[in-house]
Amino acid sequence: MTISPATLRAADIEDRARSAATTVLTGGGGLAEAARAAIAVADGLSDAFAQQPELASALAGGACTAGCGSCCHQVVGITAAEEALLTEAIEQLPADRRRGLRCRVEGAQAHLERLPVEQWQAARLPCPLLEDNLCILHPHRPLPCRAVLSADADACRRWLEGGDVRIPLIALPRRIYSLAQAGLAQALAGAGIPPGPVSLVEALAVILS
Repeated sequence: MTISPATLRAADIEDRARSAATTVLTGGGGLAEAARAAIAVADGLSDAFAQQPELASALAGGACTAGCGSCCHQVVGITAAEEALLTEAIEQLPADRRRGLRCRVEGAQAHLERLPVEQWQAARLPCPLLEDNLCILHPHRPLPCRAVLSADADACRRWLEGGDVRIPLIALPRRIYSLAQAGLAQALAGAGIPPGPVSLVEALAVILS
């Protein structure tokens, strides 16, 4: 697949994700399957761009590695389809890990309830899905999580420590995965399903209730 970022418009990415998710939903598939379809579109585009020499070096400059969970201290908004995908994954967790996750969700929820919504992002709370700085549902993570690829791990660390730091995110994955989520939300709305967004913490609280 030959794709040029110069000719691939934002609307094209949204359209591809919306079409893939709509095909699932109109074909009788569930919400989790629709989320997987939109993710597959975004993954395919990202992989295709990564094969182009002019973009490969930029993507290769990503500083994100397993065990670096700095970016996982933000408020993430997800759609109903991504919530369904997480529900499936959580149901497969061993009972002890679900209990641990429930405790972390309750702690995060209690903290956020004490803050005005506009202060949630600044609170830099760890995502309840983090265990030992690793996402326990990494293969099933929502599109906004897939959109984040930092070019400077030190900047992420300083941001997490409370510094007034702008994290240098690599633009291409951020664009692809963010637009794919918009297309997924459009597909849900077109099927008469409230698309969200809802915060990841709130969604996890519902799943584990």
